[in-house]
Amino acid sequence: MIAAARRGSGVVTRIEEFARRFLVAFSSGGDRLDEVGDRNVDIFDRSLKRKHRDRAAWLKGTRDPLLDLVTENLLDRLDDCTHKFPVALNLGGAVDHVKRSIRGRGGIERLITMDMSKDMIKKTLESSSLDGYDKFNKNIESLHVIGDEEFLPFKSGSLDLIISCLGLHWVNDLPGAMTQCRMALKPDGLFLASMYGGDTLRELRIACTAAQLEREGGVSPRISPLAQVRDAGNLLTRAGLALPTVDVDEYTVNYPSAFELIEHLRCMGDTNAVLQRNQIMRRDTALAAAAIYESMFGGTDGTVPATFQIIFMAGWSPHESQQKPKRRGSATASFTDIQKAFGGVDESGRPEH
Repeated sequence: MIAAARRGSGVVTRIEEFARRFLVAFSSGGDRLDEVGDRNVDIFDRSLKRKHRDRAAWLKGTRDPLLDLVTENLLDRLDDCTHKFPVALNLGGAVDHVKRSIRGRGGIERLITMDMSKDMIKKTLESSSLDGYDKFNKNIESLHVIGDEEFLPFKSGSLDLIISCLGLHWVNDLPGAMTQCRMALKPDGLFLASMYGGDTLRELRIACTAAQLEREGGVSPRISPLAQVRDAGNLLTRAGLALPTVDVDEYTVNYPSAFELIEHLRCMGDTNAVLQRNQIMRRDTALAAAAIYESMFGGTDGTVPATFQIIFMAGWSPHESQQKPKRRGSATASFTDIQKAFGGVDESGRPEH
């Protein structure tokens, strides 16, 4: 199909020029729609996103290598904790993958799974009975709630752990949602989340922008605005969470063409839900975008790569037992003294060679 589009258009070279001209701008973080939104402005159509989640519930299979890998990497952090978390909330996103992968981690006794999609909750219930969940988690009481991440239906101090795997990037008021999570946690409770970062699907973003400019003379947002890595720590602090920790991983998934990538996004419930979007993408624009994608990023094996940048975040509900920074200026030794003690500098304070 992509080859046919190339032959029919005859303008791939011209489209590539547009694409390469905008490659630097998008790669350098220039005018990008990747900033955390203002809490007074709705960026996403939550009603449409609910429908996307309903559809994804029946399109997706029980296994997804990308979601499985991200979920495992997120839950691995529980293995490093000595804390026990009797009551845990599995909040949106890859809820079925989280539920299946808990397997006794974190000392969880009651797991509450919550999603805005009724069909996703129903699918999670069905898949749990099919993939042996009860066999590995027979000591965990499992509850299910249909609810919105923007309005948590939990009283303050009722949860020990909140896990959100790839669900928060569709929230309009992200700082507010994270603040609600902190309020729902007991003192010394853990907030553990992963979300897509700003470099996610950068190849698709470039291809769609170039194709729209060439074919339509303008650009409509086709990729969701996403938080930058630099924002993640600020979000945790702004939400009132202590001991914030942020790290980033990038995963590259190869697809036969851009069309299979779009189908995968549809199966994950991650297609476009920006309010100010152009609801229709012309056929010639879509074919041109696929051709640009293959021309600019295609591999020698005929596949096209897609980058998924994942931001992992962890923060604790404040408690008096937690580590606290010393008062500024209270240090009794300088870094120079420490370096001298370990042979790092000479008597003049210069580094030793």
